[in-house]
Amino acid sequence: MKADGFSLPAQPALCGIALASLAPLLPPAEWPGAALFGTGLLALAWIDLRHGVVHAALVLPLAAAGFLRAALMVPASLHAALAGAAAGYLLFRAVEAGFRRLRGREGLGRGDAWVLGAAGAWVGPGGLGPLVAGAAALALLLTALREGRLAPDASLPFVPALAAAAWITWIAMGGVPSWTFP
Repeated sequence: MKADGFSLPAQPALCGIALASLAPLLPPAEWPGAALFGTGLLALAWIDLRHGVVHAALVLPLAAAGFLRAALMVPASLHAALAGAAAGYLLFRAVEAGFRRLRGREGLGRGDAWVLGAAGAWVGPGGLGPLVAGAAALALLLTALREGRLAPDASLPFVPALAAAAWITWIAMGGVPSWTFP
């Protein structure tokens, strides 16, 4: 059985290989969180890339899992997880509104704000700056590669870049939402 060019059994296998390769970077207690966060981000990125949509049915549980994980693993980090989610969502809603006002068209989708909010629950406010900067750099690179140039009207799904940057930021932060970046 195939789905969007990949056989269904190959997708979990590739996820497993990717996650297993990160085992040396995280303590064993972080592996379940890494698996949950990584596969959630991968699913969101894949769906946005293939269909141009972000489903709240995937984003909201990912954010809730970030809150629950923070509360259970490092209770003091729950406030950082809540602040990161709120700050991430509100930041991209402000960018979305500002872009629409300045340019008269959509620049960021609402799903991008949802995903940054969910990622904020995992990295906290301290990880949002590096996450957004990394996602923007990656999106510019991907756009240039795809289009052959950086055209002002070029567009591509942003969630794959957000997901990759969120994953890298979370790993760099040691898997703990924080008020500061290490």
